[in-house]
Amino acid sequence: MKNRNAMEEDEITEEEKQADTIFTEKSDICQSLMDRYSKSSAPQHRHLIATAAAVRSIITAEDLPLTPVSYFAAGFTTITNSSEALDATEIAALSTLLSMVLPAVPAQAITHPKAVEAVSVLVELLQNRGEAMAASSFRAVVKCLGVLVGFCDLEDWDSVKLGFETLLKFSVDKRPKVRKCAQVCLERVFQSFPSSTVTKKASKFVFSLFKSYMPLAVRLNSSTTVDGSKPENLEIIHMLGVLKLIVPYLSVKVSLKLLLELLKLMNAQFSSLTRHILKIIEALFETSRVEVIIPEADNIISSLSSYVLLGEKNPADTVICAATLLRATLDKLDDGDRSSWIRNLPLVFRSVAGLLTSEASTASQASTILKELVNHHMDQRILLISERMALESPESSAIKSICAVFENALSTCDGIPNEHILDVISVLFLKLGEISYFFMKDIVLKLADLTSLSNGDISNTRHLQECIGAAVTALGPEKLLTLLPISLDAENLTCPNIWLVPILNKYVVGASLRYFMEHIIPLAESFEWASHKVKKSVIQEDLQAHAHGLWGLLPAFCRYPIDTCERFRYLTKHLISFLKKNSLMHESIAISLQELVSQNKSILRSNEGDCESNTCSIKDSMMQSSGVAYSKKTATKNIRALASCSMELLEALTDLFFSSPPEKRLYLKDAIGCLSSISDSSVAKRILISSFEKLDLINGVGEFDNEGNHTHASIDQEQGDSSTTEKDKRRCVTMELASSLVKGANEDLIDMIYKFIRHTLLTADEEGQCEAYYALSRVLEEHAWFCSSQFDELLELLLGLKSPENIALLRSRFTCFRILLVHALKVCLEEENTKAFLILNEIILTLKNKNILRDPDFLLSISNDDDEISDWITRPKEEVRKVAYDILLLISSSLGNSSSLSSEACHQKLISMIMGYLSGSSPHIKSGAVSVLSVLVYKDAGICNSVPELVPSVLALLQGKAVEVVKAVLGFVKVVVSCLQAKGLQSFLTDILNDVLPWSLVSRNHFRSKVTVILEIVIRKCGSAAVKSLTPEKYKGFVKTVLENRQSKGSLMEAKGPDDEMEEKRTNSSSRGSTDYTTMRGHRKMSLSHGKRKREKQQPNDMDNGMKRVKKDRHSNFLNHEKQTEAQARGGRVKKKDMKRSSRREERKKIWKKQKKTSK
Repeated sequence: MKNRNAMEEDEITEEEKQADTIFTEKSDICQSLMDRYSKSSAPQHRHLIATAAAVRSIITAEDLPLTPVSYFAAGFTTITNSSEALDATEIAALSTLLSMVLPAVPAQAITHPKAVEAVSVLVELLQNRGEAMAASSFRAVVKCLGVLVGFCDLEDWDSVKLGFETLLKFSVDKRPKVRKCAQVCLERVFQSFPSSTVTKKASKFVFSLFKSYMPLAVRLNSSTTVDGSKPENLEIIHMLGVLKLIVPYLSVKVSLKLLLELLKLMNAQFSSLTRHILKIIEALFETSRVEVIIPEADNIISSLSSYVLLGEKNPADTVICAATLLRATLDKLDDGDRSSWIRNLPLVFRSVAGLLTSEASTASQASTILKELVNHHMDQRILLISERMALESPESSAIKSICAVFENALSTCDGIPNEHILDVISVLFLKLGEISYFFMKDIVLKLADLTSLSNGDISNTRHLQECIGAAVTALGPEKLLTLLPISLDAENLTCPNIWLVPILNKYVVGASLRYFMEHIIPLAESFEWASHKVKKSVIQEDLQAHAHGLWGLLPAFCRYPIDTCERFRYLTKHLISFLKKNSLMHESIAISLQELVSQNKSILRSNEGDCESNTCSIKDSMMQSSGVAYSKKTATKNIRALASCSMELLEALTDLFFSSPPEKRLYLKDAIGCLSSISDSSVAKRILISSFEKLDLINGVGEFDNEGNHTHASIDQEQGDSSTTEKDKRRCVTMELASSLVKGANEDLIDMIYKFIRHTLLTADEEGQCEAYYALSRVLEEHAWFCSSQFDELLELLLGLKSPENIALLRSRFTCFRILLVHALKVCLEEENTKAFLILNEIILTLKNKNILRDPDFLLSISNDDDEISDWITRPKEEVRKVAYDILLLISSSLGNSSSLSSEACHQKLISMIMGYLSGSSPHIKSGAVSVLSVLVYKDAGICNSVPELVPSVLALLQGKAVEVVKAVLGFVKVVVSCLQAKGLQSFLTDILNDVLPWSLVSRNHFRSKVTVILEIVIRKCGSAAVKSLTPEKYKGFVKTVLENRQSKGSLMEAKGPDDEMEEKRTNSSSRGSTDYTTMRGHRKMSLSHGKRKREKQQPNDMDNGMKRVKKDRHSNFLNHEKQTEAQARGGRVKKKDMKRSSRREERKKIWKKQKKTSK
């Protein structure tokens, strides 16, 4: 109702719209009107004020309070005593005043008799003077009637009858404003009726008025030549509009009668009344009880079905509305009349299914309605049909009729059916489950025929394959392959239905391992055997491909199988045989074992309220669709069965692991990890020790041999010792195996793995160390107890190793550091942790690593061009910095994501530790710390508020003179002002302006341009007034210049044509988004000119070069100004810089030659 009133506000005069808000029960109406309209020159406003003043004089003369009640009494008395003497203008002003006053009159302030008397006076005024009244005056009187009826005795029909009848009469008035006002008032009156007796009488009166329009309605509905838009025919349209509003409040008896009359008007063909009739029926369905719908359900379904069946001959929106009402009717019947529901179910499906071949929008909506019907009505009551009763019960007959509808839809399609038909059939398959075998056999066969007609072209058959996939999930592979058997024709060497294999591979769930062993394996072997007998290479390859496809069904049959506990031991024998003989089966076996282990573990976790991944949830939904029930008890039995065979499988997989290439070891490692996580740790330990012994990695007492230390290994490699190189490779493979055994390992096994990791870190080459770091990170992630018990030793070990230059190795090392640092912060909140600082030291130093290449001859051999040398220097540096940035962000997110208080304290501890570096003596370290803080703020601007001393502490560094630090701090400030919202930025605005603006006086190193960009962002967010008020007097000239430049740019933007502006918006929006912070520098560099790149590369390569493009996409409109400012700052120094660049090049050559002589 509120929405409808809002829509009608455009048709109500300004004074009426605002009356409810400006007047209260204590308001002086005249004074309020004078305050509002005293400056208006509109005649109606002058008349209104004059009338209010006259009424106030009457109230004052009677010595009454100037309240809305007094204004109503005085105004109403004037109308009562002088209605004949008042002219049209006076009546308009007085009626408008009363319509504004009455809503402000308190409840109970007007007695029932006075209200009835006032209603009669206003009705008489409308009857006697209505023809001469303007529409606005008429509407004001109608509004007064609507309010006054509310003051009558609402439990006495005689008290409200006159006002109600009058409102109903004018609710079909030809004047839109009067009609709508009357309809709104009528609805309010109906809502206010507390008594069912009054509601019944009012409903009867409404129905009698509607019956009086029925002859006109029948004539309009039956004739195609009658113009429903003619004034004499519009009243029935308006009457239907009234019914749509008040039908929720009508009595049950009248609602039923009204429904019968509406059904008489509901023809199969569209008419001018159809939309209104459907809307009224829809409102009836939403508000009426079941007893109103059920008696006429058959008539409703018959009428609506006839209309829907005509399909495209009727307007699409009305057809969809009718189809939705059919669904609603079935919902009502399902709750109240089961026999009628079963009887009408096929008719509704047949009617709506006819829309599936309509245009796309209609077909899509019809598909949605049908899928809702299937999901809601194919419930357990109808699905609990035994095989014996499948063809006898009324429910089965209904299902059979529904399936026949979709079978006919497939038959009548020219070519492949559209996606809407296939989607509904898919839902029907999944809902019926196994009993679809009895009802949907013919549909399965037709789908297969359609697939065969595609001649193997699957580009346009995605929905068809999904539909057959739903059949696979519902029926299971056994029953489906009974209908569509895959076989080999020995004479013709053809393979009927072999196209099913990819679909089976994707959609089989809840199948039987026994069926795979007894049917699929022999079938695959028959294809393999036939391929050896064929001489033609093409046919031979096809048969082998079919055999491999059938072997590849193993993972699908391991997806929630129903007989894991009983059949896995038998399957294990086949798997071990395949691992030894059939190399093409290795990946399928590895995936299958992972499926079996992970799905049962996920069931156990889900019962404990722990779900690990999206994959598990997807497969669980497939399991539910197939009807397979996996309980915690079943999963526990399955895990035991898998664990009982794990030793044989682990041994076979381990042997294969050592003889496999790296790409195959990836999936073998995952399978080994899954099996080891459910097996006894003694099995994994025995396998690992056996691997050590085979590769001579341990001596006779079980200790790792230190003879092959890193120094000797390096010497041997320089001498080309192939045996040592081979041993390093085997060590790497063994380390991969060890990392896969970490999950589920006990303390003894973890201790052994750690000793191996330590030995490898101290003696192996980079490849071996990389694997060792990865294994260590796995140990730390999976076993928190180890991190606690060995923290000191681990830190001593890692910090004792040299920080690598290899990117992959560095990333693995930092992963270990991340876990250790998070652990240190969580367990040591109250005490200073120097070891955590040691970890941060290495990360920050890596972040600021200058990456000086050590071979000057190599640099000289590249080129004398600065650009080429700079590329060699910058490229690896950016990668190293990215690794440092990534690990810091991971540390911050792992501490900040948790909602616990301890995690919040840990996160603040990390920030405080980084801030500790700001007080260091080295500009190099200070700028590195600022760079770290910039990255953290960029990802989470809330840090500025959670650690309020952060921004002031960084800004304090601007008091120094170190160029490197100043650049980093200005970059930090730019990130802060870009990321913070205006409200959060206000608290730091004073500090930012006071500390940043002094650098606007410095033109070198582009400081002035950087300050300009910062200031422009601040002005845009906080407003120029706020910035001006907080700017120190010394820098107000600079701020004024920036503001003038902004205004000039704004004028330039306005001067652009609309096409240019739209193009710029598209460019800005396409580049806006989540940008990798560490790669921003490279992105901007690509857009610069060759000369610009030269100048930029000669600047100190610190954090600012990366940070000055933070939020670049959000502030692209400032970029041109920044370039212009930089150019002004450079002035005429370009030639001088060229001379300096040349001298620096010569000086660098001399230094390199001197270093070369020294090294010799």
